[in-house]
Amino acid sequence: MDRSETESFVSLDRIIGLAEELGFLERWLAEPKPRTELFFVSGIGGIGKTTLLTEMSRRARDSQAQVLWLDGPGELGTSAAFLSGMEACLENEYGRKREQDAPTFAFITSELSSRRSVIFLDNCENIERIEGWFFSSFLPKLEAAGVLFVLASRNGLPAKWRTNPYWGSRVRDLPLRVFTRKEVREYLRESGLDPALQAEVARHSDGHPLLLALTVDLLKSSPESTAGRGLSDIPAMLSAELLKEVTSPRLYAALIGLSLLPEADLLVLRQFLDTPLELSDYEELGRLSFVGRNPRGLALHHVASRLIREDYAERSPQPFRLERQRAFRLLAERFPYADRRAQTRIAAHVLKLYREFLPSAHAYAHFSTRLQAAEDRPYQPEDLPDLQRMVADSVRGADWQTELVKAEDYAGLLVRIAGMSPEGICVVRSDMGTPLAFCAGVSLHPSTLSLLEKYAPRLLQMLGEELEPLYSASQEGADTFCILLAAVDVRQPHYRPEELGGLLMQQWLIRMTGGFRGIVVTGDPNLNTLLPMMGFQKTGQFALSENGTLLLTRWDLDFRFTSFEHWVKRVIRQTETEGELSEFPQVAAALEPERYRADAIHIDDHEMKQILKELYRPDKLEELAVIRRLGRPGSEIRRHVEQILTGQDTAYPLTALEQRILREIYILKELNKSQLAEDFHMSRTTFYRHAQSATGHLAMVLSKALER
Repeated sequence: MDRSETESFVSLDRIIGLAEELGFLERWLAEPKPRTELFFVSGIGGIGKTTLLTEMSRRARDSQAQVLWLDGPGELGTSAAFLSGMEACLENEYGRKREQDAPTFAFITSELSSRRSVIFLDNCENIERIEGWFFSSFLPKLEAAGVLFVLASRNGLPAKWRTNPYWGSRVRDLPLRVFTRKEVREYLRESGLDPALQAEVARHSDGHPLLLALTVDLLKSSPESTAGRGLSDIPAMLSAELLKEVTSPRLYAALIGLSLLPEADLLVLRQFLDTPLELSDYEELGRLSFVGRNPRGLALHHVASRLIREDYAERSPQPFRLERQRAFRLLAERFPYADRRAQTRIAAHVLKLYREFLPSAHAYAHFSTRLQAAEDRPYQPEDLPDLQRMVADSVRGADWQTELVKAEDYAGLLVRIAGMSPEGICVVRSDMGTPLAFCAGVSLHPSTLSLLEKYAPRLLQMLGEELEPLYSASQEGADTFCILLAAVDVRQPHYRPEELGGLLMQQWLIRMTGGFRGIVVTGDPNLNTLLPMMGFQKTGQFALSENGTLLLTRWDLDFRFTSFEHWVKRVIRQTETEGELSEFPQVAAALEPERYRADAIHIDDHEMKQILKELYRPDKLEELAVIRRLGRPGSEIRRHVEQILTGQDTAYPLTALEQRILREIYILKELNKSQLAEDFHMSRTTFYRHAQSATGHLAMVLSKALER
């Protein structure tokens, strides 16, 4: 991309989102005797690298510094080409000509040392061709000269630059990021677009600067009736810009695969792709500017991932949906065996893949926004004032809070939850870490039951028979959360309340996929339409008061027994529009949930735990209600459990780790749970959670085994 192309991209005569980078330049220019330094600007195509260099160049010229600009592809191939480019710039820009017999190298270093100089090197993807000479021969001649080199590349800062024993401390890494929502709104404010259209563009923008600029230019230059068609072409335009780096069809196929997966190593890509992928191809993928490496493999930049995915979906809708379904199957298979952080990434990615099926026009939650959730960070005590303010605003706006608690008690309840059950608070944050939305509930165990007795006694009545085992449950093993409060920040100007509601719902759901059950009790008609769309099951109704003026509905989402795969299918089936999959019968069949069978055997986790406790006490085992209900002798049930827990292979969704944990606890019985937690290198809380999840998964496996 040349300079003229990117200058049109900042069409508002303002530079947005680059204040920190420009500040580094201003401080270097203000130094009386600056040392020679290097700024390394990096980022995916269209992120604003050339724009930043152009603005830096203008400011450097305004400060009377000597400014030279070289372009990478033609002038960084060899040291001779680099010196020739520098010589041509000095002659063209400043009329400085080398004497015929003077060495080029000596002439260049002398000219740069004679006055403060800023050298801009754009498109430096191939800088490694001259970096040995650059660091060992060229830079040492300019050590005390006061020269600033600003390099821009799609690739990140090379590790050898950062670790260079002499020059490493003089290299400043400047990776560029996409715009925040605030910066998007700032960019749009002077675009001339109608304010309502500005808000719509902001909501659908993921902050990529070139994508935003193209969208604005198209909306301003096209008649209203044709703008929509033009906008649909933008993913292809930007995808083509990113894919300039790709040199083979095999890599393009692999990139489509990566866009459908949160991350993948070579083995996973080979499993997913139809065409073989060689190690050399995989290494080449890792060198692309929009592909990052992590210990688990390769991952696309989220903007590149979306653009490549959308372009593929537009060009090839049926293959895209089939490939997406293959990706879902692969992720669903891996989900039970992944650690908690990997499960979080998988859940978030699947929700992104199937965003079109999530509600896009609901009073409390819109899921069509491209707003990226920040990393899920736990509740902190300093968040409390912001959360209290949101609750107060919510009450004034007559938005939903639990009907089970009096409005005047909301503030006190939130304080008690924060002190007693902080793990029950889920917070959505801005890029700066400020709370934007939250929901708060209690994990059910003896300590929190006393809290509910004070603030929400009707909830305890509603739990009925479920209440008794909760009084003997441990806090570490608590697996049920009851949501009581939720609010969004309606004062901030950058996000619509329903956008934040959608993000909050997604973040909370992703947490629940870790093997928890969530309970919401409400009489709010908006929530009563939203919750079943998100896979909640209606489990009861009751009147709040004796006169029955307000009927409350209880909704449960239980990941202790519902597999991640089954939940996603349920959400898709709940929210698809009529005929949405009629063109794609293969996809429709693949997404069809398992039919409920009246004769199916269902063992819940409480019953499974009873069976495990009495496994080797035949008389007690026979007396269990679940054994009588199953109509099987206790010895047969024990034989099935032993086969499952001691077999060489594990049955889905029970993992090998879960099998071993249950075998140690209930069959070998050589160590207590605290000793086992230490033996498994886990905290007690993590061990209890694994054991609880394992019990639920064993219940599912045993239920299937007894049906055969």
